[in-house]
Amino acid sequence: MRGDAAWTDDHVRRAIDKGYAAFCLTVDTDSYSRRERDIAKRHQRRRVRVDDARIYQAQFNWRDIERIKKNFDIPLIIKGIATAEDAKIAVENGVDCVYVSNHGGRQLDQGVGSIEVLPEVVEAVGGRARVMVDGSITRGTDVVKAITLGADAVVVGPLYVYGLAAAGGPGVVRLFEILEDEIRICLTLLGVTGYGELDKSYIRAARPVVPAHVHSPFPHLDLPRETY
Repeated sequence: MRGDAAWTDDHVRRAIDKGYAAFCLTVDTDSYSRRERDIAKRHQRRRVRVDDARIYQAQFNWRDIERIKKNFDIPLIIKGIATAEDAKIAVENGVDCVYVSNHGGRQLDQGVGSIEVLPEVVEAVGGRARVMVDGSITRGTDVVKAITLGADAVVVGPLYVYGLAAAGGPGVVRLFEILEDEIRICLTLLGVTGYGELDKSYIRAARPVVPAHVHSPFPHLDLPRETY
């Protein structure tokens, strides 16, 4: 949010005029976190263009959601939901899709991971809206886990950027080909032919076997190129 209600409504209107299928609002950035990794890299956050923009972000609330739903006919996604309570309020305010995300763990330090809160959010939504989720989705098995726990859609964040950095557009295509293969293999080895056959009996919590780090899902980064 970089402005008042008129500013926000203008952006929603522009999205509709351009034919966008939905409008997504990120709601877990009321205050920008102290991102120590960025500080260590001497990365400076892009400066906002509007005076007191952070105030507008912090003041955005459920009344604004109510206004947008009343005035505009476009599916509304709320990104940054991390509790069953907020998921319930979102649905009560007519939100079409509840997007479970903790901003990659970069906002609220020590916050609970998306996959942990996904089941309670799905239960709170109760089928009244779609549920999306992101958060360290780096393998096909991650996608299957999220769908098994009730997500309608799974979103990849930095993952596609790796493909883009490695080989441009074809790299992104190859990334999703690999992800699709991994999903198909996972479903096959679970003994099912599609997501519809999965239930929570296919998943359980387990202790990590190695300490987590930024590249935990990619232990073979030094493999010869021909094995990619």
